[in-house]
Amino acid sequence: MSKKGKSRLRLTGWSMVIVASAFVLFFSYVPMIQAFFLSLKTGKGANLEFSGLANYVRMFQDKVFWTTLGNTLLYALIQIPVMIFLALLIAVLLNDPKLRLRGIYRTCIFLPCVTSLVSYSILFKNLFAVDGLVYQLLLKLGLIDTAIPFVLTDGWAKAVVVIALLWRHTGYFMIFFLSALQNIDQSVFEAAKLDGSNFFQTFFRITMPMLRPIVFLTSVMALNNT
Repeated sequence: MSKKGKSRLRLTGWSMVIVASAFVLFFSYVPMIQAFFLSLKTGKGANLEFSGLANYVRMFQDKVFWTTLGNTLLYALIQIPVMIFLALLIAVLLNDPKLRLRGIYRTCIFLPCVTSLVSYSILFKNLFAVDGLVYQLLLKLGLIDTAIPFVLTDGWAKAVVVIALLWRHTGYFMIFFLSALQNIDQSVFEAAKLDGSNFFQTFFRITMPMLRPIVFLTSVMALNNT
């Protein structure tokens, strides 16, 4: 390709991304820079004065900050691997062309993603209340004999948060894996089946390695969400 042709191709590429790049710059990076400079100031209202790193020093000396950071890391270590694995597993199951009503199943699993934060918070608070549905179910199954204050106990409350996050976001990341699976040549899975590979062997030795870039992308996105 000639130098003129390369320049034209480069110009065409930039013309396609320049608008999106401008939006990302002005609505993401500029506010981030402004927020950083704002964090170096102290005061009330418009009466702000430059204070250097005083806010950061106070933050790192705050016990609540470290508790919050620890809880966030705990959620990330537990929730993200489980969610990515479930999203990938569900995507593989719903990618089967022989499965009937798979469009309905996909919609039902994705619906929690569009549920209001307030709505699903109230839902899980009521589900795990002292007299909620979860307690009634465990009581009838004979697994417990006294009420468990799920949302009032430190450990149980964290477990409820993890379950709520899994319910809310698994369907969202399932869409990414479904899109990636549909770009894989089906002859790969057919060849594995002819070689006698069962579902689990195909899943762990073929599907997961081929989707490694998508797993990395969704892991980074899940960490940001968490």
